[in-house]
Amino acid sequence: MESQSSPRTAVLMGGESEEREISLQSGENIAKALRESGVEVETYDWHPRKMRDFLNAGFERVFIALHGGSGEDGTVQAMLDLAGIPYTGVDARSASICMDKHLSKILVGAQTDVLVPEYLCISVPEARTRLAQHAPDRWEDSDFLSFPMMVKPARNGSSVGVSLVESPEQRDEAVRAACLSDDDSVLFEQYVHGYELTVAMLNGKALGVCQIIPKTKFYDYDAKYLRNDTEYLTPSGLGGDFDALVCRQAEDVACALGCTRGVVRIDFLADAALNPYFLEVNTVPGMTSHSLVPKIAAHAGYTFPDLCRLILDMARQG
Repeated sequence: MESQSSPRTAVLMGGESEEREISLQSGENIAKALRESGVEVETYDWHPRKMRDFLNAGFERVFIALHGGSGEDGTVQAMLDLAGIPYTGVDARSASICMDKHLSKILVGAQTDVLVPEYLCISVPEARTRLAQHAPDRWEDSDFLSFPMMVKPARNGSSVGVSLVESPEQRDEAVRAACLSDDDSVLFEQYVHGYELTVAMLNGKALGVCQIIPKTKFYDYDAKYLRNDTEYLTPSGLGGDFDALVCRQAEDVACALGCTRGVVRIDFLADAALNPYFLEVNTVPGMTSHSLVPKIAAHAGYTFPDLCRLILDMARQG
């Protein structure tokens, strides 16, 4: 048990994004694990409207368990920096960069040798205008991508608003699903058929690779959180040399995007020839019973309470 003089600690969870319910699950799991490891913590159901109340509550240290929205786009991190409160995870700048799938793809493509799927990005207002006009050539600028393709919000997680598009007739519905907010963008991305992979990172170093084998067409929201038939292989089952390659590439991505602080998760797809393609970074990865970081960390020798305690002990200001 920590001493009586230990900083008053909050697990910040909930939030205003479409991932709120998953964040609440992560936050409760983290709080339980920290208590098991001897840390006194309180949970706090966050919303941007409660910023003043939160800052007046007197917390001295924060474990961020917010997925998406203001908890993962750098807003909460910037607030905590200004308030002088140490927090877990990446700093505000890195959070903002990694939240934007479009920007992160540009930076990874420019600064590393890691492959990135071909893509097109348009603003949500532009996408809604095209939907309303019903012009026959409204998506012709995405025709350089072959089917199937993915259509997704550029700034969201947990596969919310993500669609696998297998024919031209499905694009309108997929774009509507991806138009979550006016300050977002819609990403058309070439689908890479093969293997779904993720790498758990601790302070910029890879802990291991997990291959995800969903029974759905792709690793969607149901496969992530609701179904119990998704398979997870750690190591990936694709060979030690391949896992080592993906780990090296994940470390290159983390360096390029500045997300070398705390625990993050980096997602890849590999084609049939085992060429890995970078997809995105999750700077506040899930900590639910279905989540991948705890699975990979367990294989690397970390119990869940130990992992949460380690993350908390690394809390600092940006």
